[in-house]
Amino acid sequence: MTPTLYFAKGSCAFPCLVALEEAGAPFRAVALDLAAGEQTTSTYLAINPRGRVPALTVGAATITESAAIICFIADSYPQADLLPTEPLARARALELLSWFVSTIQVTFSQFFRPARFSEEELVQAQLKRDAAPRARQLLDELDSLLTGAWLLGDGYSAPDPYLMVFWRWAEDRLGIEMTPYSRLAAHRKRLLARPAVQAALAREAAPKGGRAGLTPVPSPRMRKTQHPGAMLD
Repeated sequence: MTPTLYFAKGSCAFPCLVALEEAGAPFRAVALDLAAGEQTTSTYLAINPRGRVPALTVGAATITESAAIICFIADSYPQADLLPTEPLARARALELLSWFVSTIQVTFSQFFRPARFSEEELVQAQLKRDAAPRARQLLDELDSLLTGAWLLGDGYSAPDPYLMVFWRWAEDRLGIEMTPYSRLAAHRKRLLARPAVQAALAREAAPKGGRAGLTPVPSPRMRKTQHPGAMLD
């Protein structure tokens, strides 16, 4: 059973896309155009009734929420070392993922989709105004966490690509000047040097065709070898 990841360019699905590329396993990637509302089509709602990305299907099973998908990928492909196995180190990785999805993503969502939080226009306007200052505080905290090459120290792990998501949202969507965040900038440079990140970015940039965004996006990454046990069948 080859897994299928449903994602959208620039979304929080990016770390899941990178994790699958890091695992070196065969998978399908299907891009949705959120601006066109493809996440609300009956075809996609049959996959994820919440109408959000990411979603990962494996056979008849569907997994939603990026943290859960990342954990599934890490456990399915242990040879990729995406999450630590030592209990305390793994807890630290899960602590980061939980914070990312429960706090940082929510802060940016206040700006992107304030209607999720209130139907009142005045409240929505206030939420948008508050988002950028709060995002800067969180970026300060993220920058201070990078005391090593990666979030967990010297070793790369699955939470690391999340920082590229937050960088893109802050710079491209909120217009935050990123120059002060020197550690985040160095971390981003290291991420961009990883073949799996390059492959994930190429999938995001690939032309999309087909109906309702449900056409697989082929991988530009050529793999000469597969990791042992890479198939999910």
